[in-house]
Amino acid sequence: MTRANLKLSIGFEFELDAPEAFLQASHEKLCKAMQELLGNMVLQGMPTVTAKQLGKAGISLVSHHHHLDVVSTAAAALPREALVAAGPHLTDEELEQLSRRTAGRAPLQGAELARFLRRHALTLVADFRTLPCIVAGKLSSGRDVSLRGRLNLTNGSVVLDEQDRHNRLQPNQDALRVDVSGTDASLRATCAGNTLSGPVIEVALTELAAHRDPLVAAWQQTS
Repeated sequence: MTRANLKLSIGFEFELDAPEAFLQASHEKLCKAMQELLGNMVLQGMPTVTAKQLGKAGISLVSHHHHLDVVSTAAAALPREALVAAGPHLTDEELEQLSRRTAGRAPLQGAELARFLRRHALTLVADFRTLPCIVAGKLSSGRDVSLRGRLNLTNGSVVLDEQDRHNRLQPNQDALRVDVSGTDASLRATCAGNTLSGPVIEVALTELAAHRDPLVAAWQQTS
């Protein structure tokens, strides 16, 4: 069996003026409609023509696949608050990318919209974005304590520095706060319990979103 030793990608973008009926369709129905309209003439014709042209140079087409996507640019832009709530770790430029990527594809509202945006926000960047912080709260003994760690802007988790992980915090305490170094941000946090790796400390996404601007600005200065 012939094995491929080259990979060719060819991309086209088409801007279309479509009837109103297409603009009212869901993303799934819109893609299906385009798939049916283009059909074998385009989706199978392109590989056929490509194989014929490349064959003139002795190049054989081993396999192929296609990806079809269509976005309604007539759809109303999503509110910035919804984008920030889904991706409080994203920069301004990345929030714009998220808006473009989801325009015309997002569910209309509510929890479904939030899940949709969150899923796409997480795919925009591959790395975790963290900042040094101080966790202020109470130990299991009731004594006040300040512990050093790093706040993960991507998911809200806090990992304490190795020298402070032996401390055991009171679970479900109201006094627990995370003060982020280099900013005025002081975020409410929760402790779900203590493990061998240290206390399980988390900041809710809503809390990250509320302080998003200074947090992202601080991360950009250190990245």
